[in-house]
Amino acid sequence: MNNNFSENLKKIRKEHNMSQEQLANELGVSRQAISKWESAVAYPEMDKIIALCDKFNLNIDDLLHRDIKEIKGEEESKKKLNKIIDDFLKFITDTVNLFSNMTFKSKTKCLLEQLIITIILFCISLIIVQFGGMVFKNLLGFLPINANNFITNIVTFIFIIFCFVSSVIILTHIFKTRYLDYYTKIKNDVNNVVDKEQINLDDNVIKEEFNNKNKILFKKNEDKIIIRDPKHSEYKFINGLFKCVIGFIKFFVLCFSLFFAFLLICLVCLFIISFLLIKNGLLFIGLISVIVASSVINIIILLIIFNFVFNRKSDKKKLIWSFLISLILLGVGSGMIFIVTLNFEIVDVNETMVKTDTIELEMHDNTFFNTYHSITYMEEDISNIRVEYKINKYCHLDEIISNQEGIHLWTYCQDPIKLVREFIDNINHKKIVTINSDAYDIVVYTSKENIEKLENNRHKYFDEQRYYDNNINFYENRINELERELEEYKNKVWMLEGQLQFYQE
Repeated sequence: MNNNFSENLKKIRKEHNMSQEQLANELGVSRQAISKWESAVAYPEMDKIIALCDKFNLNIDDLLHRDIKEIKGEEESKKKLNKIIDDFLKFITDTVNLFSNMTFKSKTKCLLEQLIITIILFCISLIIVQFGGMVFKNLLGFLPINANNFITNIVTFIFIIFCFVSSVIILTHIFKTRYLDYYTKIKNDVNNVVDKEQINLDDNVIKEEFNNKNKILFKKNEDKIIIRDPKHSEYKFINGLFKCVIGFIKFFVLCFSLFFAFLLICLVCLFIISFLLIKNGLLFIGLISVIVASSVINIIILLIIFNFVFNRKSDKKKLIWSFLISLILLGVGSGMIFIVTLNFEIVDVNETMVKTDTIELEMHDNTFFNTYHSITYMEEDISNIRVEYKINKYCHLDEIISNQEGIHLWTYCQDPIKLVREFIDNINHKKIVTINSDAYDIVVYTSKENIEKLENNRHKYFDEQRYYDNNINFYENRINELERELEEYKNKVWMLEGQLQFYQE
């Protein structure tokens, strides 16, 4: 056995403010025995060592072979670390409990205040980082430019870390002081003053505690609290900003509601039009179900927006049940429509809706057709151009533009109502017909010489377009290259100026 036992015995006896005689009485030995143990002249029996370990909550191996001071230090470090972890977890738990018990208005005000403080701290941190980096850059101006930039970047990074950590600490402290501590104190005060079982419950408020400084409300069945009553100190500018932000949000939401109002009008119109499909029973029922469900969901959204903007209370149960029933109805109607459409015939072109028309155009030296449709050329002994095309019988060529960019054929459907009626009639006959308002199957009749001229003019035009596009791309790339070279020369000039400044100093 080494001298660790004797030294440890002295330390633990003095830490517990015990004399040799008091310790001897506890162990049932003489004071001289304790003195001999501490001076390493004699050693106790095993039962006495076990008694010492039990009394001072020690391990036998630690008492005999290790330094008690080091063990105590390790235990203190563990306790500090555990306390830090416990405090952090407690902070998170208290924050979650606080927000779960706060009213919507209190939550919004709290988050807005934290956002404002965060922005202020960010601006201050940005000033510190920029100013600190600039100061160090000037102080280290005697160093080479590369070394100066390297050290400045390191210092700037340190400033950023410092500002970030400081901001988090400040923000957390302000939040804890203004909300967590306040909430805990007031809630405890109210719970001590008011006894739930001795209060007649009101319809809206089950507990109210008033005094000259504090006020806290617990709403029935919700246990929601209002943080920061008017009597408590509060930053006026935060209230003003809060009202401005809420007003802006309400205005934006109100403008957004116009979309749902317009959508509701469209759904009502579609509901009326759907009665034209009454011949197709299952499709009609499914479509009516989808329109009604969509309309109800749209009305629910408008009601929520209206209640939020004008601070009205919503009947949550009715809204939720209406929404769920609408979803079920929407699903049933969509399923009916899907089942019916499986039996529909899809027709790309309905010949009964197509007509063939003809126009004549003058031929010039620079004439060509510039259209994305395929064109078929047919030889005919005529000097001008005759164009034959197919188009929907309710549409016609609205404008024929012939200029240096070629001939464009623009179509227009003058009677869209007839198109809709035709579409609905096809639906009732279980057909889905593609309605194409463009001209197609275009055939150009003219002389052989004119055909060659039309083709040559078209190729010439597109060759010129490609030439212009290539030139534009070339010069844009060249400009980008020159800009990169200019940036490189600027960097070289900046480095040379730094070296010149160093040599001048």
